[in-house]
Amino acid sequence: MVSSHFKHILLNLGVSEERITILENKGGIMEDEFEGLRYLRFKDSAGQLRRGTIIFNEHEIILGFPHIRRIVHLENGIRRVFKRKPFYVEEKVDGYNVRVARIGDRILAFTRGGFICPFSTERIEDFVNFDFFRDYPNMVICAEMAGPESPYLVEGPPYVDEDIKLFVFDIQEKRSGKSVPVEKRLRLVEEYSLPSVETFGMYDLSKIKELRDLIDWLSEVRREGIVMKSPDMKRIVKYVTPYANLNDIKIGSRIFFDLPHGYFMQRIKRLAFHMAERRVKEDFDEYAKALGRALLEPFVESIWDVSAGEEIEEIFTVRVKRIETAHRMVSHFERLGLKIHIEEIEKLGDYWRITFKRVYPDATREMRELWNGRAFVD
Repeated sequence: MVSSHFKHILLNLGVSEERITILENKGGIMEDEFEGLRYLRFKDSAGQLRRGTIIFNEHEIILGFPHIRRIVHLENGIRRVFKRKPFYVEEKVDGYNVRVARIGDRILAFTRGGFICPFSTERIEDFVNFDFFRDYPNMVICAEMAGPESPYLVEGPPYVDEDIKLFVFDIQEKRSGKSVPVEKRLRLVEEYSLPSVETFGMYDLSKIKELRDLIDWLSEVRREGIVMKSPDMKRIVKYVTPYANLNDIKIGSRIFFDLPHGYFMQRIKRLAFHMAERRVKEDFDEYAKALGRALLEPFVESIWDVSAGEEIEEIFTVRVKRIETAHRMVSHFERLGLKIHIEEIEKLGDYWRITFKRVYPDATREMRELWNGRAFVD
């Protein structure tokens, strides 16, 4: 049940008693705690309080980050969303979403699901000039954390050789969740030396060939894609490269039984629309072979591993400043229902490098039973 303190705040925000009761009964709102700091986390949306919203008090409200719409036909998508008006094009970085805000005298990092992330919160001072929050205490930095040493993803952008980096792509107001215009964000990024996603410039429908060339190049250098934004940030869409679709399938196939089949179908759909729009003919066989290999090879290797008595698992490496942070991360993952084992701890300069293993027991069990001859109806 939600405490009277948070219930009072929700009522003042316009959430009805009936809606609060429904959210409580279905687990849509949860009280949580981080190092003595109590907050309310939204697992479901309630009006403008999106999933992932965090409430500390009536003033300190971090809205959940909205899902960005996707287009699969580049030219028609641009025509429909932006008409013939100009838009900014920025890199879509392959990482995990964090929102960073000042709460009282602390700078905290929040996951898309509304948790305070112990790892991201500890590491954020390595990347962000905290003077920003002194001057703009009511702003929220929205960014991707990406790199080969991430606690959430097994890969990162090719230009991050080690550890992890932060890439700012949006700055929003607390409570309203309104984004500042692109030009203002770019000025703030420069003024406070904030690390940022790469901005490729302004485009419009007349520059569709240049934009296609950019996407081809991003795909060749193994980058995820682009985000297109109107200058006022009111219209935003994303488009991913063929490489990203194939690589996602390759990574996901390793844990095939732990992902919904829609995960694979969505990426196949995006790839098919890209090939259809670009009239891919000469390279069709190459794409088809790459798709088959991405889907089948990791899946078959997983079956072989399970048949040999091993478990389906992924290995992650992170750098933390305090050992306690690693243990808090394990506790954080366990609360999410994940099975985590710390494999190795080593000192690396000012950091501790932690290697941990995420095990997928349900996927392992399903694969083992099928290998052992279980009959089923499909």
